[in-house]
Amino acid sequence: MIFKKSALGSLLFLSLSFFGLTPIVLAASDVPINTTTLEEGKEYTTLPRPLSSQPPVVEFFSFYCGPCYQFIDTYPVSDAINRTLSEGIVTKYHVSLMGALGNELTEAWAIAIVTGKTDQLERPLFEAVRDGKLKNIDDIKSIFSQFGIEPEAYKKMQQSLPVKGTVALQNTAVKNFEVKGTPSFYINGKYQINNAGIAATSPQAYVDNFANTVKILLAR
Repeated sequence: MIFKKSALGSLLFLSLSFFGLTPIVLAASDVPINTTTLEEGKEYTTLPRPLSSQPPVVEFFSFYCGPCYQFIDTYPVSDAINRTLSEGIVTKYHVSLMGALGNELTEAWAIAIVTGKTDQLERPLFEAVRDGKLKNIDDIKSIFSQFGIEPEAYKKMQQSLPVKGTVALQNTAVKNFEVKGTPSFYINGKYQINNAGIAATSPQAYVDNFANTVKILLAR
C-alpha cells in the first residue's frame, strides 16, 4: 500500500494494485510454479544504493495496510519464507507513517518483539484496526493484556531501553530503505521483491513462488 492510501482489498491482485502496478493474471498453463530463474524488473528490482549489515529478509508493514493483513491471512508469505529457509529469518518492521496511531503501533510492535509475542499479537492488532476498534493507546494496551502484558507492565516497557531502541531501529530502517509502500520485502539489503511480479494462479502458488524468489535472491 502506498502511504497516502488506506483501503482493504479483497483479492490478491486487487490489493497489489495499491502499489501502482498492473496485476498479473496468467492462465494455469503459463505459470511456472517452481520458478528457478528470475528477471530483473519483474520479480525483483536491485536497490540503487545497497545497504550493508542488514537482516537477510526485511518486511515493512503497517497495521493500517489492508494488503499487509492479506499477507498474514490469505497469502502468508513470511510464514512460507520462514518454513522454507529458516525460522525467524524474516525481520518485520512496522511503518509509523500510516494511520492515527502509527507511532503508537510501532512502539507496540517493539514491545511485542522484545517480549517475544509477535506471533500472538500480530493478527489481533490487525483485526482491531480493520474492525475500527483501535482508537487510542488504551485499546492497544487492552489487546496486550489478553496475552499476559498488563497495562502497568506495558507502561514500564514503553520507557525501557530495549523497546526505545527497537522503535528507533524500525524508524531508521524505514528511512534507510527509503520505503514508499507496504508490504515491502528487501533481501540482503540489495533487492526488493516486486509483489505484483510474482505470477501465480492460486494463493498457495503465489506464496510458494514468493518464498522461492526470496530463496534464489538470498543465494546471490
